[in-house]
Amino acid sequence: MKNQLIISTIITATLITNFGTTVKPAHASFGDFMLGVGAAVGTRAIIDSSRRSSREQRYRAVSPEEEFFRGRQDGFNGARYDNPRNSPDYDRGFEEGLRQRQGR
Repeated sequence: MKNQLIISTIITATLITNFGTTVKPAHASFGDFMLGVGAAVGTRAIIDSSRRSSREQRYRAVSPEEEFFRGRQDGFNGARYDNPRNSPDYDRGFEEGLRQRQGR
């Protein structure tokens, strides 16, 4: 038991010593910094573009049939009421979906 403790201590000390001498600290240059900043700015631009696109998609004009179908699906699936265009077709579809969901 005592020998195992001594051997474990020697192995651990050797590994720590070797690891400490073979691993070099990272030195970032100004170019690396700018690359990171560029990646962050690019990622932010992609996220903003995606948000803007989904917002435009949400409020774009759609046919009355599409509004009715979307309302019916929302009502039937128990989704929250979501009528950003204040469409009466969505209202009718949502009510129809609720009726179908309740089995009427």
